Amino acid sequence: MTEDERLQWAKDAEKNPAIWESFDVLRKTYMKMATECSVKDDLGRYRYMEAFKDIDVVEKHLKAVLHGGKLSELQKKEFITKKRYIPTF
Repeated sequence: MTEDERLQWAKDAEKNPAIWESFDVLRKTYMKMATECSVKDDLGRYRYMEAFKDIDVVEKHLKAVLHGGKLSELQKKEFITKKRYIPTF
């Protein structure tokens, strides 16, 4: 695959609504599953919420790759310094 073909593929992929709709479907699914967890299932709910947050990271990474293949300095900083809530069990 030549560089021009890759660039065209990236442009086509970015315009494909199925890709971006799939992220929304995943968000809704993980949130639904997290709310349906048992009251006592803190670990299960935590795992669903972590997966929910990871969707944004994957989506931003995909957009960065489609827009030139590299993360901007701001994106790198956000990725490295992103703090996570870690519950105690």
